[in-house]
Amino acid sequence: MKEKNNKKEENCNYSNCYNYNKNNKYNNNHEIKEKNHKHKYERYEYLDINTNTHNDTNTTNTTNTIKEFKKKLSGKEYLYRTLFGNHNTIMLLIDPDTGQILEANQAAVRYYGYTKDELLSKNIIDLNVSSPEQVKEGMLQAKSGQKNYFEVLHILANGEQREVEIHSIPIEIENKIFILSIIYDVSYRLHKELMFDTLFFNSPYAVVILDREQKIVNINKNFTNIFQYELHEVKGKSISQLVSSSENAEQIDNNLQLVYRGEVVKQEGKRRRKDGKMIDVEILGYPIISRQSIIGVYVIYGDISCKKAYEEQLLLFRKILENNTEGVVITDNCGNIEWVNAAFEEITGYKLSEIQGQNMNILKSGMQSGEFYKDMWHRLINVGKWSGEIWNKTKSGEIYAEWLTINNIRDNMGKITHYVGIFRDISEKKRIDRRINELQQKDILTGLYNRSYFLGLVNTYIKNCSEDERFSIIFIGIENFKEINNSLGHYIGDKLMIELSKRLKNLMKDSDYIISRYSSDEFAILCKFNASEYEMLSTGRVVLENIKYPFVIENTILNVTASIGISRFPNDGKDAETLIRRADIAMYKAKSQTEDKIFFYSIEMSKEIEERFHLTNLLVRAIPNNELFIYYQPIFNIQNPRSIVGMEALLRWENPVLGEVMPEKFIPLAEKTGLIMYIGEWVLEQVCKQINLWQRTSCKVIPVAVNISVKQLEQHDFSTKVKEIIERYNLNPSILELEITESVSSGDVVTIVKNLKELKRYGLKISMDDFGTGFSSLGQLDLFELDKLKIDKIFIDDLTNITKKQNLVKSIIALARSLELQVVAEGIETCEQYRYLKQIGCEQGQGYLFSKPLTPEEIEKLLK
Repeated sequence: MKEKNNKKEENCNYSNCYNYNKNNKYNNNHEIKEKNHKHKYERYEYLDINTNTHNDTNTTNTTNTIKEFKKKLSGKEYLYRTLFGNHNTIMLLIDPDTGQILEANQAAVRYYGYTKDELLSKNIIDLNVSSPEQVKEGMLQAKSGQKNYFEVLHILANGEQREVEIHSIPIEIENKIFILSIIYDVSYRLHKELMFDTLFFNSPYAVVILDREQKIVNINKNFTNIFQYELHEVKGKSISQLVSSSENAEQIDNNLQLVYRGEVVKQEGKRRRKDGKMIDVEILGYPIISRQSIIGVYVIYGDISCKKAYEEQLLLFRKILENNTEGVVITDNCGNIEWVNAAFEEITGYKLSEIQGQNMNILKSGMQSGEFYKDMWHRLINVGKWSGEIWNKTKSGEIYAEWLTINNIRDNMGKITHYVGIFRDISEKKRIDRRINELQQKDILTGLYNRSYFLGLVNTYIKNCSEDERFSIIFIGIENFKEINNSLGHYIGDKLMIELSKRLKNLMKDSDYIISRYSSDEFAILCKFNASEYEMLSTGRVVLENIKYPFVIENTILNVTASIGISRFPNDGKDAETLIRRADIAMYKAKSQTEDKIFFYSIEMSKEIEERFHLTNLLVRAIPNNELFIYYQPIFNIQNPRSIVGMEALLRWENPVLGEVMPEKFIPLAEKTGLIMYIGEWVLEQVCKQINLWQRTSCKVIPVAVNISVKQLEQHDFSTKVKEIIERYNLNPSILELEITESVSSGDVVTIVKNLKELKRYGLKISMDDFGTGFSSLGQLDLFELDKLKIDKIFIDDLTNITKKQNLVKSIIALARSLELQVVAEGIETCEQYRYLKQIGCEQGQGYLFSKPLTPEEIEKLLK
């Protein structure tokens, strides 16, 4: 009969590589291999069986048949013992109809732990953990040849359960079909597989298995985590194609050749991920050997990117310390010197080779008392830092003064392992020389560096910077300092600057900062270290909090606020002038905000300033060049849309260079630059002039609304100017309506209310434009003596779809009715909006549904 291939010979020690054919079927034709290695086929005729019919007669007949079979073999005892009785493999002969064990070899007796008689008295169901139904089904399949391979649990005599593989072969004896079951204990192999799978798939390292052709057979999940490939993407592919680059492809191939020759390779290198990024990895490659032959390779990768980055960071820190202009010394926890930088050697005269291992006592001058050192060590141990002036002695015996800062370094357990001392020479001679220079370099009032010297310092620092060095400029603007000088006097202002400078110096006394009083109310700080944006924000917030703390000057409490702009070298500039100017730009951006008072410079800020500057220059010439025009948008009676009840004057700017400039772009600029007062007066003049013209051409004249800015209303003589213009054109004051916005509440309310009340008495009407978008209160509605509320367009958009907007509009209309004010809905663009507003009783409306803004000529036709 044809033997199954020995699958164990195919085992390449790969995970799950035991590829037994679990569904192998035996046909009626069975191949028989004879001694001459030729094959012949013998046709077996199988009997039909009824598995549900088992009786004593069948069992007796079967037993007799077996006895007859044994009797026939009695003359061939040697053949019987060799093929069955003494074979080391477990064999059972089973009646498939009853499950009765008819014969068992000695290997089976030893394995199951029964005597032979006991084993032959058993039914195969007795040995199985599976249900009787499953066992019977299996016997039927084996008998018919449908299935010959089974993996099940068998029970030994001692109760132990073992995993077994069963190869069941139907054989015919005296015209009856029996099952010869050949049984293998695979418990150890399955346990071994399980251990391998656990080790392979759950390894903390990335593992890949290669075959003889260097092709990928399997990978674990950490290979996917590190290199981003799934198994289906890489299986059958060459490992070097996936992880190598053009620079290291040859090295990887050489390493693999070494492993395939039986060597173990361990090294570090760079390998490519799926996204193309090169990462640092530790690599271990070793051969898979089976029967003294290399059948594949294990390659294990460990991601050491963080380790490499940490090593590079340590190297960077070392370079920073080595190149520091201040002396740096590192000792162990007993004060024995381990490392010093070049500045230390320059100041003390000791080289590292001379002083390494020596105690710091070697530098003692003897000028400080024991109490001094006792206090120093007390603070170092309990506070973690000591800073102060100390006298030390150089190698040549010269005594010098230095400013020394010592910090302790603790390990993860909190134990002190090292001390780091940073010092600078502050000997008398250097101090005198420095003082002479300070007279030229520093601001007389505060002692901080002045503007010109600070610029020089920054440029010098830039010149000495290495290519990879980074630093920042902090620019501080003190707000409302001019008002302090004007109201309290320059003496108080000077005192404030002195105290503020002291705070900055105390806050930034480390040599990493250089502070300058850049102008009367502005300070600039050079931060000589590479800090992240988050760190610079933290530094800025600390500065603002220190400035914000109240100052007490000559019994006067002053609350000061500031804004900060930050520029970064080299991204924001490569010279001092540019860096400081851009930090100043960022500071002014921060000044314009109510919340965030710290801004980093961005190129958009410069573009915004340049655009604003350019736009301002063009806007100044807009009136003389006749570039400004006034359009009029009719206001209709919503209940009777054929009736025009008024109109709003709208300013437009047509520039020959820029084309049409939108009002939302140039109106805020005009307000910010103060041009709005000049433009606003021009608009009022032109509207009155146009109304006068319409009157003289016998047009029906209706009220015209003109937008007025806060800055105009803050002018003390604004009401007088308005009256003069109205009288100049001989107009009835009631024909003019002034539109204000809710932002008036943030202006000089006293002056604004005075102007509005005077104009109201004169006969003008006052309306609140864009109502609901600001922060007006009911008290202000009464204060400004309004006649009309205009509902902003944002409430009209999607009015018919959003319930919240509908409720807001209803509330505004109800509020206006209760205060006896007229209501105008702005921005009506759809019939649905119009119908809804009409339904809820809105009185007036304007928008593109009724009419777009029109030229004076178009309005004249409409009025006639």
